[in-house]
Amino acid sequence: MTDDATELPRPAPKRRSALRRWLYPAAVVVAIAAVIWWLEAGGDGGGVSNTGERYGPVALPAAMVPLGANVSAEEGALAPDFLLQGLDGEETRLSDFRGQPVVLNFWATWCGPCRKEMPQFVAAYDAHRDEGLVVIGLNLQESESIIRPFTEDFGIDFPVLIDRDGEVGDDYRLLGLPATYFIGRDGVIESAFIGPFEAEERGTNVQGAIEQSELEERIAAILGGGEGDGGG
Repeated sequence: MTDDATELPRPAPKRRSALRRWLYPAAVVVAIAAVIWWLEAGGDGGGVSNTGERYGPVALPAAMVPLGANVSAEEGALAPDFLLQGLDGEETRLSDFRGQPVVLNFWATWCGPCRKEMPQFVAAYDAHRDEGLVVIGLNLQESESIIRPFTEDFGIDFPVLIDRDGEVGDDYRLLGLPATYFIGRDGVIESAFIGPFEAEERGTNVQGAIEQSELEERIAAILGGGEGDGGG
């Protein structure tokens, strides 16, 4: 017999071809899923503002920092500044609100305690906005498509900013969510509270006045109606 007569069929190329036909679509599906996950997780990271600045922590304007003042996320220090884009597309700096009392609340939609306490912030903003109170909801690393339904469900009408890459959270040394900073008109952190504010049944004190909740007490302090106790 000749070599040609004894040569057997070779099915391997067909198997490889079939394998390739299966692998290519699978790879495309995986790639699409990865892109969707990336977008839902916050897209392209911090991003760049209209002025060319990168979103995230920024230096406080020199005119806002008295000589020898400390800028950090500690009580008694000037609150670190940041530039972030809001859910409405507007760009906001924390320092834009110098001269107004600010409640800065870090949260995420997946955080159960954040969801539980959110109605208190909505109510507090509605009650004190005419007194100049600013409430900022600072979302950590989620996309607009995830955040927007949350804000609609809770009726949030205060500014919601997005910390896409988590750098602002890092600058504030977050150890968990939720976390809230109470900032005076001078930009100084009057108090910080780590964890959720519990909805409280309010009674009356010995003078017959309605007792304030923990959140209301801290807001009163930065509005000028009381003294904060610091701590969290």
